[in-house]
Amino acid sequence: MDKQILVFGGTSEGRQLAEIYIQNHIYCTICVATEYGGQMLPESEYLNIICSRLDFDEICHLLSDNLYSYVIDATHPYAAIISENARSACIKTSTPYFRLLRKTTDNIPDSGNIITFPDATQAAKYLDKTTGRILLTTGSKDLHIFCNGIKDIKRITARVLPSVQAIETCTNAGLEGKQVIAMHGPFSKELNTAIIKQTGASFIVTKDSGNAGGFPEKISAAIETGITVILITRPLDEEGYTLNEILEITGTGNIDMPRQISLVGMGMGTPGTLTADGKEAIETAELIIGSGRLLDSINTTGKATFNAYDADIIYNYIKEHPQYTHIAIILSGDTGFYSGADRLYSKLSGYNINIIPGISSVSYFAARLKTSWQDTRLISLHGRTQNIIEAIKNNYRTFALLGTKDSVSGLAKTCLDYGMDSLVFYVGCNFGYNNEKIIKGNPSHFTKYINEGFLYCIIIENPDADQNIITHGIPDSQFIRGNVPMTKEEIREISISKLHLKKDSIVYDIGAGTGSVSIECARMAYNGKVYSIEKKEEAIKLIEQNKILHKTSNIEIINGTAPGILEKLEPPDHVFIGGTSGMLRPVIDSVLSKNRHARIVINAITLETIAETERIIKETSPQETDITYVSISKSKTLAGYNMMAGLNPVWIITLSY
Repeated sequence: MDKQILVFGGTSEGRQLAEIYIQNHIYCTICVATEYGGQMLPESEYLNIICSRLDFDEICHLLSDNLYSYVIDATHPYAAIISENARSACIKTSTPYFRLLRKTTDNIPDSGNIITFPDATQAAKYLDKTTGRILLTTGSKDLHIFCNGIKDIKRITARVLPSVQAIETCTNAGLEGKQVIAMHGPFSKELNTAIIKQTGASFIVTKDSGNAGGFPEKISAAIETGITVILITRPLDEEGYTLNEILEITGTGNIDMPRQISLVGMGMGTPGTLTADGKEAIETAELIIGSGRLLDSINTTGKATFNAYDADIIYNYIKEHPQYTHIAIILSGDTGFYSGADRLYSKLSGYNINIIPGISSVSYFAARLKTSWQDTRLISLHGRTQNIIEAIKNNYRTFALLGTKDSVSGLAKTCLDYGMDSLVFYVGCNFGYNNEKIIKGNPSHFTKYINEGFLYCIIIENPDADQNIITHGIPDSQFIRGNVPMTKEEIREISISKLHLKKDSIVYDIGAGTGSVSIECARMAYNGKVYSIEKKEEAIKLIEQNKILHKTSNIEIINGTAPGILEKLEPPDHVFIGGTSGMLRPVIDSVLSKNRHARIVINAITLETIAETERIIKETSPQETDITYVSISKSKTLAGYNMMAGLNPVWIITLSY
């Protein structure tokens, strides 16, 4: 058998080294101080475990058989004696020695309540002169120093590993059972906070064990609870290598060993709506990440947790905690339905990702209403903007995810603004919990509704949805006109067809008049936006009335004169120009400065406009030019006869850049 690697471990880094060597089929012996430390290591034919506190002579004897190519010291940063013995034994036996450094914590928050001491003795001497309960999180090794140095040991609660040896040490030091918390870490900020509150601690004693040892989580919990941190600094300024560097120097493995990350859809966030696959992923995970509400809903005993939902924060935490190889990230609802899973999957693309879907809120909601949802339009207004009025108008049933605060009442008022009080609202919240609520009513019933906190869902039924015409071509008679000129129906339809709109287009309607072109464009570009630009006050009022009449909420009315008013608007994809008051060239220049590839359709009825357009075509060189001359006659009843009356001829000019 080839020479082995000898590792002095007992830390998360030691366990990670063991897993890397097993993964790479490299024989390794790992030394840990206690049997409990050995139990934390994986079983493998490639791994030999020694459970004992070896002194200098014993280490020399172990190395004397020349079985080991390298010695890697992955002991705790505060285990100065074993590190010195291992280093000295390697010098004596001419065995290559590498110290694996655990990085100190960067940017420790300056809370004003952190007091540092060089060792446990000095810390105990200080604490003996204070009052208030003390939470020791430095393990059982130095426990006797604190119990001997603090006269009133009833003030002490010790958090130690759940091993027989550690508990016996606590008992021998004079601590009673209620003063001992036996748990395996690292611990989340939330769990640290809970323990601090439960014990009533005024002080927390810790060492800078780095990110891998959960030190930042202790500091954060201390800051949140306002208690004092007694920090024992590292005993010496060590030199050594990172895990990456050691593996590269020794050529003994690849740190990029598989890390299994499961994105788990939690359904409604309760155990009852969690799938069997999701439950298994959570049970086998070493680390569970999710929002506080979701973490509170599952059993995380014996597991590390991290309260987060932002993809960047989660990515950085996983990267900084390489000791976790099986991770579950829990997400509400279904991973494929308006979930954070998309961004997480992209952010964590370098890892082995398993996506486990959950029960979506729309599926659960429909089941509670005893109906189907295959014919339902799905919308999310939670952290995003979508055209909910268009969806309601054109679909018998619409489902929407809503945010908190006034989302229900706000939607109800918007529907009433568009004259849609015949709708039926089913408003649901707290799905899967004891306080689950589903309320039915018309929009007018919800105008003063106050959300109670959790994410809200709504199913809206529109009995008039099937009556909507789905093509463009609204008759002129269906617009409120007043005394403002309007692009006639036939000209309007040819012009709109020339625009080549898409469902998410950004459109300018310049010289909008009554807003007839804006209305038709908004119906077609229902996921986009139409800026209806008009300078006349009377016309502005008509556009607003027609917008409400035709329920086109994705129109934004802009009162002003182009091109100046265009400066503050987002770049357009398509532009219709019905009138510019002699400013055609400056308007074209402004549009092209915002989007060089915009498609522009111009209606012209005067020879002067035609001449100006011809100059623009020569000077701006569009990739495509189309000029259509349209002369239309419409029937008119006169003395019982149908006479054809001609409309003003119009040039429809299309410029595509």
